[in-house]
Amino acid sequence: MLIHISVMAACARAFGITVRSISYGVGPTLLALGKVQVKLLPLAGNVVLKDTREETLYDDDPCLDAYNFQPLWKQVLLPLSGVGVLLALSLGIMGASGWERFVAAFGQIVHGALAPLSTAQELLGDGETFARTHGFALVFALFSLKLCAFNLLPFAGLNGGQALLAIMRGGKPYAAWEEAAVKWLLLPGLTILLAWVAAFGWHGWKIMAA
Repeated sequence: MLIHISVMAACARAFGITVRSISYGVGPTLLALGKVQVKLLPLAGNVVLKDTREETLYDDDPCLDAYNFQPLWKQVLLPLSGVGVLLALSLGIMGASGWERFVAAFGQIVHGALAPLSTAQELLGDGETFARTHGFALVFALFSLKLCAFNLLPFAGLNGGQALLAIMRGGKPYAAWEEAAVKWLLLPGLTILLAWVAAFGWHGWKIMAA
């Protein structure tokens, strides 16, 4: 999360896009330093950019530093930048086997979400065994590869969904259909996330009860 969010913020600055805020984690704020906020739960994070779809700007603002007024390649590359760096780092640690695990993760995420009390439990058990038998670097790489795959799913709220919407807009600042598309693309991603939260909760419960 630290790498992912930091790379996206740095990429936005390099592209000349105004960064409104950077949040590491979710929940109550523990520490605030300028635009940077550190939250209680280190489970996610976000980078809020200047965007005319999210805020009202002055009429004389040319919006040259707004995300949705950037060229298409910037609108696509920015949400993928954090995932790309984390993916490259993880593949560098794991080598060729890392790519196979990354590709397999897409199917595992979906199949596990469809069966959180069976298939997901088997996958979590495999992950637990891997964590017990390998060092920190490999465990970090494996977990990061799975998170990269999740973030690249084409659903709203995820990096893959953001890039997909930018492509669908054709680089335009906004589209009349986008709000409705976001609502439809948000549902499957949220369903998968909640299914995996339930799977993790059940897995943890079984461990504590054992």
